[in-house]
Amino acid sequence: TLGEVQLQLMKNPRALSGNLGSVAWLSEGISIEDAQDQLRSEVWQLPSPMSTRQDVKLAEKRQRLSARIDKFHSTGQAYLKGLEIDDVFTLEDDPAFCGQEEQDEDNGEFWEDDDEDWEAGDQEGEEVSAELMRISMPSSIGHGKLMELGLQDLLKEEMELRIGQANDCLDRLWTDLGNNAILYHQTFRSANSTREGTRTKKEIQKVVSRINKHVRSYQRSRQAILRLEPAPSMEEKYPEIGPQDLVVSKEVTEENRFGQDQDQ
Repeated sequence: TLGEVQLQLMKNPRALSGNLGSVAWLSEGISIEDAQDQLRSEVWQLPSPMSTRQDVKLAEKRQRLSARIDKFHSTGQAYLKGLEIDDVFTLEDDPAFCGQEEQDEDNGEFWEDDDEDWEAGDQEGEEVSAELMRISMPSSIGHGKLMELGLQDLLKEEMELRIGQANDCLDRLWTDLGNNAILYHQTFRSANSTREGTRTKKEIQKVVSRINKHVRSYQRSRQAILRLEPAPSMEEKYPEIGPQDLVVSKEVTEENRFGQDQDQ
C-alpha cells in the first residue's frame, strides 16, 4: 500500500535521493492532489447560485488549500535543486468520471470549521482556484528532464509511491465494484418494494461516487507512473480504465436469467 511504501522509504531516508524529508514532501504532493479532487467534488455539489455562507466557506477552503500548495512548492525547491518549473505536465481527470457527485444528507463535513488555526494570505489577484492549481512533482517534469538534471533518485522515490497509490486505488475499486454488484442484485430483488428500492438506489449512487473517486485517483497515479517510466511494460501493467470496464454484469443482477451460472 501507499502507506507501507512511504514508511519503508522513510526508514531509509538517505538511501535514494539523499535528502531528508523528500519522501514526506512527495507524499504531501499526492495528498494535496487528493484534497484538490475532494474540493472539486464538493464544488460540484454546490447549488447555483450559492448562499452567502456557502460562498464564504468555499473561499476559506480554497485559501487553506492554496496556502498548503504554496508551502509545498516552496519546500520542493530544495529537492528540485531550485529548478524553475514553467512548462510542466499537469495531471488531468477523465471527464467520464467527473460530474455531479452524490451528496450526503448532511453536508456538515464540508461546511464545518477545521480545528486547526490558520491565517489567510493575500488572495487578491488570484485567478486559478486552489482545486485547479498545478502541483509540480518530479512526474510533472518527466523522465528525460529528471535524468538530465541528475534527479533520478527523486524519480525512483515518487515512482514507488505512485505504484503504491495505484495499487491502493485498484484494491478499493474492486471492493466497491463488488459492493455495487450486490446492491444492483438487491435492487432487482426489491423491485416490488418502492421503499426498499429507493433506499438501495441511494446506496448505489454513493458507491458509484466512491468508484469514480477511486478511478480518478488511479488515473492520476497512472499518468504519473508513465511520465516517470514511459515504458510499454508499465502501460500494460497499469492499463487505462474506462466506463466500459465498470459495467455491472447482468449475470450478477438478473437472478433468474436463463442459462445463468448458479455459482455466481
